[in-house]
Amino acid sequence: MGQAANVLAHVGADPAKLTTGGRGVPEIEKAGGIAQRTLFGLLLLVVTFSSPAGTLLAAGIVGLAFLMRKRRSRRQAWEDINWSAGFLENPNTPADGEQMEVLVSGAPVTDVPVAADPTPRVDQAVPATKNLYHVSLGRSEWPNVEVVGEHAYGKAIRAALRANGALAAGRNEGETEGLLVELVAEPDNPLDPNAISVRWKGRVLGYLSREDAKRYTRPLTRIIASGNVAAATARVWAYDEGDRLRARVTVALPEPALIAPLNAAPAGVTTLITWGSAIQVLKEENHFDVLGKYVPADGMGILLVSLHKETYTLKNGTQRPFVEIRLDGQRVGELSNVTSAHLLPVLEHTEAVGEIALAYSKITGSTLAAQLVLHAAKATEISDDWLANGPHPASILLLREPR
Repeated sequence: MGQAANVLAHVGADPAKLTTGGRGVPEIEKAGGIAQRTLFGLLLLVVTFSSPAGTLLAAGIVGLAFLMRKRRSRRQAWEDINWSAGFLENPNTPADGEQMEVLVSGAPVTDVPVAADPTPRVDQAVPATKNLYHVSLGRSEWPNVEVVGEHAYGKAIRAALRANGALAAGRNEGETEGLLVELVAEPDNPLDPNAISVRWKGRVLGYLSREDAKRYTRPLTRIIASGNVAAATARVWAYDEGDRLRARVTVALPEPALIAPLNAAPAGVTTLITWGSAIQVLKEENHFDVLGKYVPADGMGILLVSLHKETYTLKNGTQRPFVEIRLDGQRVGELSNVTSAHLLPVLEHTEAVGEIALAYSKITGSTLAAQLVLHAAKATEISDDWLANGPHPASILLLREPR
């Protein structure tokens, strides 16, 4: 309540609306608390005497209630320190016109590696011809990762919204989704060597938080070191008050382990089938001698596998085609007859034009076993434009050696 009152007072709103209906009024709060404890006590009495096991159940309920109350008290104390005292009274916070922007972005100012220059220098050079590496690998992703420090880059955010028609003349509020942004590692950033800026056409919109930057720095650095530009889609919202801009930027990012494949594409003319729904690979348990070398230490990763049309010969002489999965040229599993039927037309096409079909496969496991799940679009989901404009080679990355 105190935090909410501070925020409303800061933006010029009446904090009295928080007490509508009696909330925050000491007498009503006290009466409500007594009523809650009375009902809780009655519930315990009923449970205790309802059955022989009631006493143990009642003790469990009391213990759980105590732990939840203790956890809530600790969380409230942390919020009071970090929001009320740590933010509103911190002499290192920005000017009044910027405080609400930091609240909207949801991050303390001290966690934002704000650059002195809108386009700070980075150690790696951006290629003259940009090879965009879409970190989503083609799958749909919701803007799920919060960007921090938007308050320092109001001009760039305004420009991005106006360029996309989301902040036209006469409008104070705008929003755009699906904005293509670049993720740039800044190892020379004086505030955080893991800093990752989010940029639109070279202009900084904000940064990943320290925690997120630490998680994503390894795959993004690999992409950048390979001569590519890490690209993602973002959602940008802003409310322009003239002298200040309240803004929120979120970026669509998958889990770090599912951004860059653990292996390289095989030699030859290859084409990467677009991302599709999950397909379970069969008989991978027979090939752990191959898969075991690729299971990451954290138990999850992404691989580039090749798809090949093979045939079974039944006892009556009938031949039945199926899809075989290979990893770096070695068999690691196959698809069922039903699932194979959805992909065989694609393989027949790639074979006819002299290409090797590739697809992404998620690998999970440990030192004991591994599982593969293929992500490849079915023949009915692939457009004629994709077929006509092949091949579609996978991006070339520096190889991460399997363990």
